[in-house]
Amino acid sequence: MARRLMRMAELERLSGVPRETIHYYLREGLLPAPTRQGKTQALYDDSHLERLRLVRQLREEKYLPVAVIRSVLRAGLERPPSRDLDTLADVLRIDPHLGGEPAPAPVVDQEVARVAQDLGLLMAGESSADPTVARVLGTVAEVVALEGLTRELTLEDLRVSATAVGALVEAEAAVFFDAVIRRGEMSEAVVALRAGRAPVARFIAAYRDLMLRRIVDALISAVQSASARVEQASPLPLGSELAARLGADEHRAKLAAGALQGDFAQANDLAWHLFAVGPARDLGRLPAESLRPRAELLAAWSNQAEPDQIDRILSRAGSFPLGEVLAAERALSNALAHGQAGASVLEGVVPALGRLFRADPGNDADPLASALAFLRRGLVGLALPRALGRGSSAVSDLESAIGVVLSAPGRLHPAAHARIEGNARLALGRHLLGVGRLAEGRAQLARAVALDPTGPIGQSAESTLAEAPPEILAARERAR
Repeated sequence: MARRLMRMAELERLSGVPRETIHYYLREGLLPAPTRQGKTQALYDDSHLERLRLVRQLREEKYLPVAVIRSVLRAGLERPPSRDLDTLADVLRIDPHLGGEPAPAPVVDQEVARVAQDLGLLMAGESSADPTVARVLGTVAEVVALEGLTRELTLEDLRVSATAVGALVEAEAAVFFDAVIRRGEMSEAVVALRAGRAPVARFIAAYRDLMLRRIVDALISAVQSASARVEQASPLPLGSELAARLGADEHRAKLAAGALQGDFAQANDLAWHLFAVGPARDLGRLPAESLRPRAELLAAWSNQAEPDQIDRILSRAGSFPLGEVLAAERALSNALAHGQAGASVLEGVVPALGRLFRADPGNDADPLASALAFLRRGLVGLALPRALGRGSSAVSDLESAIGVVLSAPGRLHPAAHARIEGNARLALGRHLLGVGRLAEGRAQLARAVALDPTGPIGQSAESTLAEAPPEILAARERAR
């Protein structure tokens, strides 16, 4: 018997599926390609009609998404018996309300689609024609309609949540299939999975709220006790043996002699040398009238000047990221130690942190100023409570400090280079050990020891290694 051929209008009428949806199914590979008659006419047959009815059944009765239907059709699972389809439907039906009336399709404009792609929420071949995808895009559309900080913060929250939920679902799938394989039976596990989904969904929402409350409580407690840690977040000095070998004392004496003779250039160079290498107490003794604004700010900071005095000098210094970091550091220390009248500790801390992390040390052409700004901000960042989430940026700052000094050979005094690199590697090593990155942490501490073996930096690194877990010590012995 000859095949019955039909045009799109007849296929649309017989199947009850709109033309736009048929075209979508063709693009997604759910329907075989039509027979072409000439360049513009496409003809369909009963196989297309049967396939459309099957796809409609899988969508409307089994609630399977398009991607799963495509896999089902390619694997031949649509043929009787249909228990595999029932199992797929059971496993995929996460929301007990999916069997009800479908929600109105969201308005997916180019902006919503772009944001969903940027967030990594859509896979190749997925579109809003899939009800499950449509629900996700609907939430994205809600967020895109927000404005200002609310939109920015919520989009970033979606990004973090998508990553975490993806990992959660993979772990849930592993638990489910582990139970199936151990029992050697599918149906009981599917029933158990469906029965437990509602309480698990409620648990996730409730536990998220509980964890947020715990984080807030821990943050408030940590902020209130962070003052001492921030105050102590200063670079360790070089050992006297290394400082002498690198000519730090000789260079300081030469600059001091020039400054006493009225050489303003050497007076300013002395201020920078004292700030970078030490002793910092001598920096506060330099007369302000002999210093340019940048060096004057370093001297004022060493003299424990208040933030408003530092800001007045900073206004004359032009773009000075290190000055911004120092001003923010002083304001942060004051807020943590004393608070502000009529304000909570956090209300005083947050503006100082905002200023601290808005500074851009990478834009300073002076490698010494740039490296010192990265170093000090990195040390402060690691001293802050973990809940503030500054650990990664602090690591980046410390790595940048190392990168700046290594890329500027001859432009920094060797003692300044050694002190900056040694302190950055010491702080990095301690942090990396603390977060479980043992090999990297050990390597950074070993470099810190090598830079100043007998000085405070090397001794502190040795002490950290000695207190480290046994597996780190064993790895250290193997390295030797």
